[in-house]
Amino acid sequence: MNVNRVRAIIALTIVGVFMFITAFMAIYPLVTEAKVQLTDYSDFFAKTASVYTGIIGVIIGYYFGRPSEKPGEQHPTQREK
Repeated sequence: MNVNRVRAIIALTIVGVFMFITAFMAIYPLVTEAKVQLTDYSDFFAKTASVYTGIIGVIIGYYFGRPSEKPGEQHPTQREK
């Protein structure tokens, strides 16, 4: 398995889990028996979503922030003629 395929699988998994958590948190007050104050819940949702969005950003940045070229190689558009 090459590196790009592994990165794609990791990214899709992370995004899928992120979307599942977000959907569950958004739907939770509508499907639960508990009486949830929507104003309080929206504040909670905004705070928790910002925290795990930051974590997701760090993970994606770690896996995709590195260049895929070998050290010392120049990008094809930067080679001298």
